[in-house]
Amino acid sequence: MLRIAMENHLCKMEEDDERRKRRREKNKVAAARCRNKKKERTDFLQRESERLEVLNSDLKAQIEELKQERQQLIVMLNRHRPTCIVRTDSVKTPESEANPLLEQLAAK
Repeated sequence: MLRIAMENHLCKMEEDDERRKRRREKNKVAAARCRNKKKERTDFLQRESERLEVLNSDLKAQIEELKQERQQLIVMLNRHRPTCIVRTDSVKTPESEANPLLEQLAAK
């Protein structure tokens, strides 16, 4: 009777060990999968950050080009105004225009 109880106990211990090994292996695989997913996400965010920095830089350069072009057009308009035959009271000048976007850019 004691021998049977000992064998049952050993068998149960072996089953428990097997269960623990399987659980550890599953956990190990899940942890590796989680680490890989986190690394992929980090890599994606890094690439996206770099892309947005380049885009931001390009947009800032474009803003500067447009500001210069605007200034040149204002100068051209002011040079043309004395010889213009169009009634000046019916035409808005850039200085009198209320453009919220330009005002916002000028504030920065």
